[in-house]
Amino acid sequence: VANIADAMSHPVRIALYSYVKNKNADRNDVCNKDLVKHFPYSQSSLSQHVKKLREAELFKVEYKDKFSFYSVNKPVMAKYLKALKEI
Repeated sequence: VANIADAMSHPVRIALYSYVKNKNADRNDVCNKDLVKHFPYSQSSLSQHVKKLREAELFKVEYKDKFSFYSVNKPVMAKYLKALKEI
């Protein structure tokens, strides 16, 4: 739970998670290049934030050619939210 709280403690990571979650609702995985187009941050900055979300297992990644495609890991977030409610 602590690693998820840490991953979600930054406003950019919250925005990234929300963006990917909303795109996934449309049944679309989000390509790393789409993140760079959508957010006003450098590719390297976004990569560090995505890495933190992946380490917390909030993002799943699939590699196709030279691109990374992200989707949210709903069971992990559900487990986190359940733990918060029990506090």
